[in-house]
Amino acid sequence: MDEVERLRASQDRDLSDVVEKLRAQDSLLQALAETQAEHTATFARHTATLDQHTEQLTRIEARFDGLEARFGGLESGVQEIIGMLETLIGRENLN
Repeated sequence: MDEVERLRASQDRDLSDVVEKLRAQDSLLQALAETQAEHTATFARHTATLDQHTEQLTRIEARFDGLEARFGGLESGVQEIIGMLETLIGRENLN
């Protein structure tokens, strides 16, 4: 009977070790799931922020394109004024 009891005690210890390891793995998986949920939430916030920045950049680019077109028109107008002034200065130098 001692042998049977020894084997049962050994079996109980082995089973206890397996249960302990399963609990540890379960805790590890729960912690991993929590971390993954936190990372997913952070990623979602970063994605939303990036989307906002993309929209802002698109608006800024559109405004910049409009300003660039206006400055292009100004540049040609200034060149025309410079040409007129040079003509007037040239006429005054002839007199």
